[in-house]
Amino acid sequence: MLRIGLLIVNVVLFADEAWKTKRVADWTEQETKEVLTNSPWAVMTIPAIKKEEKKPHGNMGVGIPGMGRRRANPDPAQDSSSPGADASVSLNLRWESALPIREAELKARETNAPVVEENYYGIAVYGLPNKLGKDPKSEGDRLKGQANIKREGQKDLKPARVEVIQRDDGVVVLFLFPRNKEITAKDSRVEFDALIGQYQISQPFQIDQMIYQGKLEL
Repeated sequence: MLRIGLLIVNVVLFADEAWKTKRVADWTEQETKEVLTNSPWAVMTIPAIKKEEKKPHGNMGVGIPGMGRRRANPDPAQDSSSPGADASVSLNLRWESALPIREAELKARETNAPVVEENYYGIAVYGLPNKLGKDPKSEGDRLKGQANIKREGQKDLKPARVEVIQRDDGVVVLFLFPRNKEITAKDSRVEFDALIGQYQISQPFQIDQMIYQGKLEL
């Protein structure tokens, strides 16, 4: 009920936003930030923390809490992979393939934003705190099996590819879903689910609100 309530509040807040009433050139710095963090295409979300049941074998690719080996004899007060740790971490989810997001990133001079090919929907997760290891490709392959887009009455969409990108401000994970399984305004609402290390993301998006310059943008 709380999540549904937040969706309703967001729909109201979106009513007179800059992307509906202004050209990109006229967006203020704050309005540009709103597009990237609090719009139909982007949200800030606090993920659930999932308890790690087994230690992974071998060298993992990403040093996100819960993804790599734990230290020997860890201090429970400092062990970032323990249940409930980092519960206040805030992640930024963006429909990276949507035109308003790409335009806002250009406006904000985010020159290192991920590039999404035209035949994919791209959802990026920003704000993951730690560093990459030696093999981001194998980590992306692993994450591919732990994500989907849920649509009511239809089969879940599975990512065709997941890219793990190291930046100075942390790890960005880009989930790429093939557009041959089209999402339309009739879907009304979808939910993006992903498990990244110990971070469990379940984030709804209101598809019928994702209209930009008169057309659906995803």
